[in-house]
Amino acid sequence: MKKLLLLTLLGFASFAFAEAPAVFKKCVACHGPDAKKIAPGSKGDKTIAGMSKDELLTQLKGYKAKTADNGGAKAIMYGQMANVSDADIEALADYISKLPK
Repeated sequence: MKKLLLLTLLGFASFAFAEAPAVFKKCVACHGPDAKKIAPGSKGDKTIAGMSKDELLTQLKGYKAKTADNGGAKAIMYGQMANVSDADIEALADYISKLPK
């Protein structure tokens, strides 16, 4: 029982200290370091922390293609995603989807 508890705690600790992909630095100004800040111009009060990976991939790829629309901030997102690689989009979606809501 003690081993199971220790392994569980170590799993949570490794997640808590997981390093953000370098490209996440682009996100921090509007979304905050924990991705819980509501970005300027966003529709509603939804934050990106803990969104499903599929939803994040759809949105991020849409911003890169200039087809996604989150309201007033879409031009900012189009610019932010313009030169982001598909691999970095995958890493962002994976990282952000695992952040606590």
